[in-house]
Amino acid sequence: MEGITRAVTFYDVNCQYNKHFRVRVDRSRFLEMAPQLTIIPGIGLWHVHGHQDSCYVRYASNFIEGIGRIDGEIMETLWARLNLISPAAQGMSSPH
Repeated sequence: MEGITRAVTFYDVNCQYNKHFRVRVDRSRFLEMAPQLTIIPGIGLWHVHGHQDSCYVRYASNFIEGIGRIDGEIMETLWARLNLISPAAQGMSSPH
C-alpha cells in the first residue's frame, strides 16, 4: 500500500467501532496496518440518521472531504439480488 495515506471506511456503528480500531489491529497477530495510514470513519447515509445528531456532521459522507458522492450503504444495495436465493436459507433459522 505504498503511497496510500488515507482510507475511508463505512460501517453502521463506526462512531463506536472506530474508537479503538488501531489498538485492535496492533494487538492482533493476524492484522497489520501501516503507521502512516489514516482511517477516516463514515456511516452510511441511511443509517446515520438513526444516530445522535452529532454523528451526522462527523460521519455522513456528505461532509467527508475528498470522497465525492457516495451513500456508504454498499451491502444494502445487494439485498434485492440476494432475495433470489433467500429461500435456500429459510431452513437455516433457529428452530432447525
